[in-house]
Amino acid sequence: MVLWELFKGLELNFTPTLERIRKACAEAGNPQNEYPSIIVGGTNGKGSTTAFLESLFRHHGLRTGRFVSPHLVDETERWRINGEPITEETLRRFVERLKPLMEKHRLTYFESAVLIAAHLFKEERVQVAVIEAGLGGRWDASKVHDPLLTAITNVGLDHTKWLGDTLEKIADDKTELILPGRPAVLGTDEEPLLSIALKKAAKRNSPLVVANRDYRFEGFVRFPETVLTRYSYGSFEFFDLPLGLFGRKQLQNAALALTIFLETAERLGIKPDPEKVKEALKNARWEGRFEVVRQRPLLVLDGAHNLHALKATLEDLSTLPRFPFVVFASMRDKDWRDQLKLIRRYSDRIGLVKVNYHRAEELENLASFARSLDFREVRTYESVGEALSDLRNEDAVFLGSLYLVGEVKRALREG
Repeated sequence: MVLWELFKGLELNFTPTLERIRKACAEAGNPQNEYPSIIVGGTNGKGSTTAFLESLFRHHGLRTGRFVSPHLVDETERWRINGEPITEETLRRFVERLKPLMEKHRLTYFESAVLIAAHLFKEERVQVAVIEAGLGGRWDASKVHDPLLTAITNVGLDHTKWLGDTLEKIADDKTELILPGRPAVLGTDEEPLLSIALKKAAKRNSPLVVANRDYRFEGFVRFPETVLTRYSYGSFEFFDLPLGLFGRKQLQNAALALTIFLETAERLGIKPDPEKVKEALKNARWEGRFEVVRQRPLLVLDGAHNLHALKATLEDLSTLPRFPFVVFASMRDKDWRDQLKLIRRYSDRIGLVKVNYHRAEELENLASFARSLDFREVRTYESVGEALSDLRNEDAVFLGSLYLVGEVKRALREG
């Protein structure tokens, strides 16, 4: 946790602005302009979409860079070359080199991570970089890049403290990723995102490609399979594409990634190959998103941490032969009461676990509220290890927080 340690306890200027990262990159020679890039934003599905997209480019022979957030176990996961996280030694080298710039311009943690990505991708001579936006779009540091194309997966209520407390406000912020004269792709045609995006795209002369209007897709989910049975966009048409990630929401994410790929392939000098497309989508992986880490008994990890994502995960769980025992945790700034109410609609049993993080909601508060919802069974665990031990013979799913997923993966890794 090299970069994380550097920022521990520091009081930094968090005023929303792009000036800090722009000045830092300019002073470093604007490394972010040395490679083609694509930015993917939205409330949910960014990580899965970028996983599919990076795999598509890599399977077509390009050397890829990928920047994601947050990490689950180790922060080196945030920076990837050809799908593989960088080493801690590599991260340490970049931190030492760029620390003066970080301090001079008082960069935030995320801005510093973007600065490192820019230098890394330039040095590694990537042929395309897939960049996951942070919280929003208006002031997101990822916009220091000059991308070939931007994409927005969807809009849901999350990070309301920073982005606004309505879907309209959040959509207005996210659609600031629509850049003048640059194509943009929407992963959904839902309102209010569509109307707001259409207005901005027209005003900025940005070609806009929209799901269910310009490209179409169908598929099915039958555990453990998720298959994109048909996809069409312009003259392109693909059939029967198995996906490496499970769940109905992954049909949307894969279709969005495929559309971005087709939109940018010619400019990147590659010709879409149906067999390579099939292999790329089948081989895509992304940890902590309906990740099956044990088959018998079933153990699933899912980082759904808002109502929009949680509902999709619960629907996917409903396709299983048996609904697994749910273990839940949440950060205190999330809408965890509404999330527990939603879980209660699908199950009358729940486990609640203490997460070792300063923003985590207290176990006692979670348990008290869960009992008020008339769950038939409420189990509480003081640690992830205790929960895993108790559930070693039961089908279970851990969800509600990426921090929880990270702790589970760490515990499983340590044995």
